[in-house]
Amino acid sequence: MQYPLLCLSASAGSGKTYQLAMRYLNLLLLGAKPSSILTLTFTKKAAQEMEERIIHKIKELYDNKNNREYINKFEFITIKDEQEWLKWQDKISQIYYDFLREDLKITTIDAFFQRILKNFCWYVGVEYDFELQEDDLEAITEIFLSLLEKTDFEQILEICYRKKQTLNHILTLCVFLDSFKEMLQQSLFIQKFIESQRENPKEKAMEYARRIQKTYVETFGELADSLQFSNFESLLQKGQTWLTKQNLQDYKRDKFSKTPFNEADFALLKESIYQGLLQEEAEYLEQLYRIFQCFLKAKEHYYRQNNRLSFNAVASKVYQLLAAKFIHKDFLYFRLDSTLSHILIDEFQDTSILQYEILKPLIEEIKSGKGQKNFERSFFYVGDTKQSIYRFRGGNPELFKIASNGMESQNLDTNYRSARHIVDFVNDVFTNTIQDFIPQIAKINVEGSVKVQACTKENLYFEVFQRLEDLRKLGAKEEEIAILVFDNKSVVELAQFLQDKGVKVVIDTSAKLIHHNEVRALIEVLKYIQTKKIQFRQEFFMLLGIEITESQNKSLEVVVESLAKVKEPARVLLKIMESYHIASLSAKKFLESCLQFYDIGELLEQVERFALEIISSDFVGIRIMTIHKSKGLEFENVFVVDKSNASNNQHGNVFFEFKENGVEIQRIFQYANQNKSKIRSSLDSMYQNALCKEEELETKDLKNQLYVALTRAKDTMNIFCLDNKSAFEILQLNAQARGDLKSAIQMQIQRGKIAVNLEPQKTFCCISSSQLSLENLGRQKEMYLKEEEEERGENEEICGSLKAIYYGIALHFVMEQKLKNALRDSLILELLDNKVGFYLEREELQKIITQCNFVLKNQKLIEILAKGKVKCEIPFLFDGKQKRLDLLIIGDEQAFIVDYKSGSPKESHRVQVREYMESVSAILHKTAYGYIFYTQGEGRLVEV
Repeated sequence: MQYPLLCLSASAGSGKTYQLAMRYLNLLLLGAKPSSILTLTFTKKAAQEMEERIIHKIKELYDNKNNREYINKFEFITIKDEQEWLKWQDKISQIYYDFLREDLKITTIDAFFQRILKNFCWYVGVEYDFELQEDDLEAITEIFLSLLEKTDFEQILEICYRKKQTLNHILTLCVFLDSFKEMLQQSLFIQKFIESQRENPKEKAMEYARRIQKTYVETFGELADSLQFSNFESLLQKGQTWLTKQNLQDYKRDKFSKTPFNEADFALLKESIYQGLLQEEAEYLEQLYRIFQCFLKAKEHYYRQNNRLSFNAVASKVYQLLAAKFIHKDFLYFRLDSTLSHILIDEFQDTSILQYEILKPLIEEIKSGKGQKNFERSFFYVGDTKQSIYRFRGGNPELFKIASNGMESQNLDTNYRSARHIVDFVNDVFTNTIQDFIPQIAKINVEGSVKVQACTKENLYFEVFQRLEDLRKLGAKEEEIAILVFDNKSVVELAQFLQDKGVKVVIDTSAKLIHHNEVRALIEVLKYIQTKKIQFRQEFFMLLGIEITESQNKSLEVVVESLAKVKEPARVLLKIMESYHIASLSAKKFLESCLQFYDIGELLEQVERFALEIISSDFVGIRIMTIHKSKGLEFENVFVVDKSNASNNQHGNVFFEFKENGVEIQRIFQYANQNKSKIRSSLDSMYQNALCKEEELETKDLKNQLYVALTRAKDTMNIFCLDNKSAFEILQLNAQARGDLKSAIQMQIQRGKIAVNLEPQKTFCCISSSQLSLENLGRQKEMYLKEEEEERGENEEICGSLKAIYYGIALHFVMEQKLKNALRDSLILELLDNKVGFYLEREELQKIITQCNFVLKNQKLIEILAKGKVKCEIPFLFDGKQKRLDLLIIGDEQAFIVDYKSGSPKESHRVQVREYMESVSAILHKTAYGYIFYTQGEGRLVEV
């Protein structure tokens, strides 16, 4: 092999999958066994595509084993005579049959780490049969809050108050830090200089600042506006202009140049401010460290309680095996070393520091060229640092260069994906924008089209709609159009706008099976059958696009009644699917996955954990997704839409300064607000340099994100830029048009590249005339109501309506937030407005909060709350029925149940609470006491 160690830089559309497949095939022709080749990708989709491509190539090679001209094209095959030709024919046959028999190691990097952990799980306290599942942040948060010491909880409240943030902001920051935790030593958070600080620097700063105020007043008899401050914070606010000057006389306003200031006071003031900001940062980082450690402890509790791990947790456990030296790295890789000779890695630029640290010993062993069988080894990886967009979760493009040490490096410069105008446009935009950018050559002999247009924020989405109409009139199929936006909020906003215009859209924020419309509808109808809550019936109809009428309600009741004696969820679902002509492949896949459950309650308890993916052919409509979600995909027609919202900082309140290698963290800084940042930058050169580096990295992130967005299109691309504060400003794009849209679409149709047969197969019968199309499903908020929310409201004036249901939901939500998270009223009001504001007026929401405040002042309730551990909104399964407790207080020997009601007293309420008491007593083996709290007026607590 000419280049056993090869790093391949492959720009978007340059055929990296083909290169990986050919590398694999060439290894087989050189004599490598499939079981000795480890091929790693970053997604299941990429792994499946890679395996399919390799299988296709192996089959093609076998089918052409008698075709000498075809065989001669392979790099490692030379045929000198007939005898050698016969040997190659036999060898190809042997390769084919070995390939069919052997264990293929074409997998995701996460699955590879999972395999390692399975072998050594007991060393790190993990059971062998652990499940893989994304972290349940809500469950982790509950554990986190229960583990907090009183002082830690008070510090969280202080941070939230001072930073004007919610608990979710703190937890989001912890999630961000979690991606780097193996590199975050305690010394990065705990600064020793705090201990040596004898005087309060903020107080010293105010002392020198008041001297400056006094000098000015003595000179002019009044105080300038820029000197009107009374505390440290207002000093920084008012002094954001003159505090950054070298000397006070350099400030040309407010008569500063004519004031006989003592420059020594000014110098000491700036030094004290500098020390004060350092102290403030150090105190924050120390608080954050304790909170973060508690968060990590909560995650460990969650993993052990549920015997589940996230993908990141699996990688952390494998790293722990190495770092803690539970087992020696040589032993860890021994089993792999006996068979593994070759490693191929796709999308290497997405490798996180943690992943690389785990793979590094294996890579270095292969690079050494020595194996147990003295077989020539190889390491090949492919990627594109221009597409590195996962820095916020630990991805680091510097690893692409670091790993290439001692390896041959090559570049691919041909684009096999995009039409000529698109390739030329991308070359023109990024040649002077991205460092070391290598222009591509368009391979496809098609012109295509590109259009860049400027929009105001007010007409941005309307311009998108107009252009969509242009494409559809020309014959472009909706299924071949993708709209790329910058964040999930924009996904929902744009989807709502287009749905209101009658456009079919597919929201691709998640490809999980349970988020497919028909699957969600099936889940909702199961909830209705289980609970008889009318909002689940409403959502079932809405998700299927069926008009909600009395006739439809009666028809569903007939179907439900016919299933009264059927327990198995699969049989229930099959009947529903036959009755409502639900026949998508995703719905069938869901039906199949439900065969393992014996009753509906059990299924509903487990359904949110389903990790199955939507069948791709079930995507019908214009796809709207984030740019991050589009990575690795390609579409005939692409729209790229500018940011309509202010950008969200992925890392919250901190940023890192890296060492020279660009990988190891040297220091953590706290993000300051604009005023403090400006002042600190003028006083602290280390902070200024670190901030400049971070801003450069953020700029690079944005360029990479834009590069990914502008390289997804095959035939046509439309870019919509805001005329003010545009994300595209960094590219200096001008309004322009290249190529002819009509010709591009016609060529697209002629080539037959538009996907056909996208309509899902209907095996039951044709769609009924009463079923509406997706554009009539209502606004997005109506389509995706939280399934956990149950019908609670019983206000007699509005009983049975959706408004009553959401009134009850709001009441329970407020009580939960008050008791569980102690949130303030103003924040709860905003959360409520986002949650149920489309059904309840703001005045009604305020009334609910006021009612809850009355409830929580009830002396009897206060006494009950003090009797044990308080838990809110507890779902449980008992006698095959799914139930939920509003409030549960668990004492040492007793349990107390409180059920909220917003309507008038009824005997059915008492019956319901008695059932709860019976269930809780049986489950907890404690004496259970039940209460109903009627929330009307000032509230009334009734013991059952």
